[in-house]
Amino acid sequence: MRTRKSQVKGLHRIECQDVDECSQSPNPCGPNTNCTNTIGRYLCNCLSGFSSPSGIYWIPGRTGPFQCTDINECLSETACPQHYICRNTPGSYDCTCSTGFISRNSHCEDVDECMDATACPMHATCINTPGNYFCTCKRGYKSSTSETSFCMLMDSIFSVLEDNCENKTTTVSLEKAAENLASVLEETSTWHNLSQEGTSTLATAFLDSVESATLAAFVNFSGNTSQTVTNEYLEIQSKVIQDDCLGENLVLTFSAKGDSMKIECNTINESVSLGITGVAFTSFLGMESILDENFFYNPEAHLVRSPQKLWMNSRVVGGIITGDKRDNFSNPVIYSLENLELKKKSDTCICISWDPEIKGGRWTPKGCMTLYSNETHTTCSCNHLANMAVIMASGEITMDFALFLISHVGMILSLLCLALAIATFLLCRSIQNHNTTLHLHLCICLFLAKLLFLVGVDKTENKIVCAIIAGLLHYLFLACFAWMLVEAVMLFLMVRNLKVVNYFSSRNIKTVYLCAFSYGLPGLIVAVAAGSQWEGYGMHNRCWLNTDTGFIWSFLGPVCTIIMINSVLLIWTLWILRKKLSSVNTEVSTLKDNRLLTLKAFAQLFILGCSWILGIFQIGPIASIMAYLFTIINSLQGTFIFIIHCVLNRQVREEYKRCFIGKTKSSTTSQTSGVLLSSIPSTSKSVRGSLIYPPCMGLYPNREI
Repeated sequence: MRTRKSQVKGLHRIECQDVDECSQSPNPCGPNTNCTNTIGRYLCNCLSGFSSPSGIYWIPGRTGPFQCTDINECLSETACPQHYICRNTPGSYDCTCSTGFISRNSHCEDVDECMDATACPMHATCINTPGNYFCTCKRGYKSSTSETSFCMLMDSIFSVLEDNCENKTTTVSLEKAAENLASVLEETSTWHNLSQEGTSTLATAFLDSVESATLAAFVNFSGNTSQTVTNEYLEIQSKVIQDDCLGENLVLTFSAKGDSMKIECNTINESVSLGITGVAFTSFLGMESILDENFFYNPEAHLVRSPQKLWMNSRVVGGIITGDKRDNFSNPVIYSLENLELKKKSDTCICISWDPEIKGGRWTPKGCMTLYSNETHTTCSCNHLANMAVIMASGEITMDFALFLISHVGMILSLLCLALAIATFLLCRSIQNHNTTLHLHLCICLFLAKLLFLVGVDKTENKIVCAIIAGLLHYLFLACFAWMLVEAVMLFLMVRNLKVVNYFSSRNIKTVYLCAFSYGLPGLIVAVAAGSQWEGYGMHNRCWLNTDTGFIWSFLGPVCTIIMINSVLLIWTLWILRKKLSSVNTEVSTLKDNRLLTLKAFAQLFILGCSWILGIFQIGPIASIMAYLFTIINSLQGTFIFIIHCVLNRQVREEYKRCFIGKTKSSTTSQTSGVLLSSIPSTSKSVRGSLIYPPCMGLYPNREI
């Protein structure tokens, strides 16, 4: 005891002695503390390896308790040397060598597993890497099984995650993970020993490991809000989002190895991260040679994969975010990728992303589109964060050359025939009537649709122009089908009322109403489709409706409905017509007349668009056959219209002769006669021609009977 103070009270002297509070048990300062006694009081401070938020020393009387918590020394980048694993203990820490290393002379040295002659089988070369090793076949040999290489690479990938779980600092864990991952990437020969399925599975695990290591670094965030880890094969730029996204419509840019990623703060907030919010961007060197063009999955059934015409033309990159939502963002993520080879004007860039759900892992253009490309860079827009790249197509991913040739020759021939038909219906006044007006509108719509398709479907360089072309094609083809529906309905109504003489002369539906329907309904469909999903217009390889998101059904839905209606009406019409034929005159029902009638009726299948149903059946083993049938028939639709409505129409032929040869008009009887009635006596031709062969079947009588 120490004498603190003495005083006299009355006749007695009182002596006060200091109390040593630190001798009490338990320690008044609490666990993991040092108690220091002073005169009249005591001080508390933490043991070595512990710290207190209250400060170094604590004096009784201050507000709040005094608590000492363990200092995690492993959060320091310099706690352990390279190739060590830091393990925190209460009040201290220890360093042990990572897997594949051994402690020598106070530092960890790599274990050279290749010193063991049995590390690899016969005819294989052992390659030592930091913390691991690989076996590759010697020149002149190939692996009889890819299992060994697969397992070794997979073990290396898993060791990245194992080491990452032990390291506790952001920088250290990313640096070590990047180093180990780079050692996996540099074993290109080992990757090439694997089957395609093994490579895709291993690549998916590799890319997932990169993401997991980066996310783990965010969880163990130690203060550096932004960092970049770089080595020969890999570069990662990560950023912890704190005050960077306080304002709206802000855009953050990440760069790695010449590639970049732009992501809006609205997208980051939409992802909804619990705890720390972080975004990272990675770029891999050499991954494009492993996951090459042979892994490209083309969902288009009528297009063919042609590895000789495709090649990877960028590094593989990846976007990483801590939130749960990774796709279907409201605002797209923009990637700018450096072209490995200079892009030529005839080349087409396709933005692709890695989808592990397709055959274990494949490149697919789904969810991404090419915004812009020049000689050195390609800009991609994706609605998700993913591992992606750019694949280059020499010229274009096109149809088989035979289909290409058939399609273009057929469309050019159709355009010529449609132009002749339009001129015929406009200039030949003697044949102009209600039915030729319907044919004229159908021909104009088909002519514009085919012409725009021929010259504009591949104009994908400017996305806005491409979207406009796709929208116009959408409208024009729907208008074509609307007029086909009108023709089918009018044909059915006329044949059904064959007993009513001059039925259409007095009871025709006004053309203005038919135009309002045939042009208005397609316009309404296109307006609704564009308003709900405007980005559905235009794809990476053609200016048409997007087939990835179901947007194509804004075209297929109405078309399939019209095809079904037209098919039913045409069958019904033919049944009624054949019944009437047998009752009008036995002279008409000759074998020759029936054959020509059957031919013209069969041609109505093509004129009314029923053959478009073949396009839906381009699947499975019959896809090629259906593709050829669809291409041949529909590319020649304009030709069929000209043949049926002009060439096989006697009145039109007479007009052609009069215009080009100067021949005088035929008699009234010949003008009103049908093609099949040329051998029938003139006294009965006119009536039978108007009843049996209606204008929609190619005969256009313009005089009342």
